[in-house]
Amino acid sequence: MACRIEHFVYGSATGLKRFRATVAAGIEISTLPGGLILRETLCWAQDIDTAVGRIEALALAQGLQYDGYGQDFGAGDQGAGLDIQYQAFTDRTGIRAGHGFALPLPDGRFGHAVYLGSNRQGYLLLDISALVADQPVSPDTLRDAPRRYRQPILVFHTGFDALPLASLAPLARLPCTVLFRCGIGEPPDPEEIARLERRFAVSATDTPEGWNALLMALAEAGERLPGTDSYALFTARAGRTGTLKLIEDYTMLQFADKDRLPMPWQPANIQEIIAILAGGPDVIAAADHVT
Repeated sequence: MACRIEHFVYGSATGLKRFRATVAAGIEISTLPGGLILRETLCWAQDIDTAVGRIEALALAQGLQYDGYGQDFGAGDQGAGLDIQYQAFTDRTGIRAGHGFALPLPDGRFGHAVYLGSNRQGYLLLDISALVADQPVSPDTLRDAPRRYRQPILVFHTGFDALPLASLAPLARLPCTVLFRCGIGEPPDPEEIARLERRFAVSATDTPEGWNALLMALAEAGERLPGTDSYALFTARAGRTGTLKLIEDYTMLQFADKDRLPMPWQPANIQEIIAILAGGPDVIAAADHVT
């Protein structure tokens, strides 16, 4: 009896592109923010562990993360109607590159940001403002307001309300280049994670909520996550019309070189940003201190 399985692979855009070229014909590939889903059909004589090992080895060869597999029960065309990540942000919202927008918060107030660029892999480059107001502010007010973070950040392009701030002149000068870092090293083993859970009285670190709680605790203690001792650079280049390119530089740098240290490249979820602007824990800042 045949079964259909899905593999989940995550990593850099460059690594994912190289990885796709190594996948055997007959395996379906679909894109999701930051990664790929591979679907293949195995007959009764084929071993699932062998199939998993094959895809995992291909992923590791390109510096990617193999994030497990699952059985595909044929839930229909999962991509239908969910291609928002492939649509340019300007086409969806009317907000042009370099211009600002207001972000509705659950309490009725509004956060603010400047849109810099997007790509077809589902990434946005946003400059998040520290300004939260009862109503959307004017572009001039947004221009003069402080940033929430010391640089623009990457955000997954998912559905969210973005209210354009009418302005003839852009608030940000394009093209622009933003650097990010990607930590390199050995991830903490399960025993080390268990020790950290006991020390900081957190649990379920295999869930997003538990992991964020651990990052917040480490940041408050002024400590870095064990195992990461160096980093490589990513460059995000936003063109004049907002076309975004992510370029990986494999040059390794040491965390001891703290001058002008860029923020982590890992994209944020827009719901995290909304929660932060509404007064919740700043998991993005915590990750910057810890990873």
